[in-house]
Amino acid sequence: MAITFRCEHCGRQVEASAEAAGKRGKCPHCHEVNYIPLPPEQRDVIPLEDVDEGEEARRQAEIERLRQVERQVLAEETDEPPIPLEHRENLSVADLHHLAINYCLDMAAGKLDRAALHVDKLWKFGSLAMDAAADIGSGKVLEPALKAIPAPVLKGFCRQLQADLAAKK
Repeated sequence: MAITFRCEHCGRQVEASAEAAGKRGKCPHCHEVNYIPLPPEQRDVIPLEDVDEGEEARRQAEIERLRQVERQVLAEETDEPPIPLEHRENLSVADLHHLAINYCLDMAAGKLDRAALHVDKLWKFGSLAMDAAADIGSGKVLEPALKAIPAPVLKGFCRQLQADLAAKK
C-alpha cells in the first residue's frame, strides 16, 4: 500500500511505497529530502494532556504583569531625542559599528538599497567610518547577528563598504 504525503519543501503531493515508511527520501519534484511518514495504522497516538486552567491563568497573569512593567519603563523614559551622530562631540569608531554591521546584514539579505543608505550615513564620518568597516572585517567587533554570514563573505562586504566610502570622497 502506498503512502501519500505533502513535501515539506515544495508542498506537492508525493507517493512512496509502504517499505519506505519511517525513512527519508527525495521528493521527485524538488529533489529535497523528506521524512516519509508511517501509515496511520502504525502511528503511536499520544493523547494530549488536559490543560491546567490554574497554571494557564497564572501564566497569562505573569505575561500581563510583564507587559505592565514594560509599559511603565517606556513611560519613564525621557522624551528627549538622542543627539544625532553628526552633532556628537568625541565621536568614536565604536559609535559607527552599528551602521557598518547593518550594512553587512543588509548586503547578506540582498537589501542593496538599504545598504546604500548606510554607506551614505557612514560617508559623513570619513576615516572613522573606514575604521569601523575595518574593525568589522577584521573580527575586532563580535556581533552575534553577523555569525550567520561566512567570514570570507563578511570580509568581502567590509572591503566593499570601504571601497564605496572611498569612491564617495
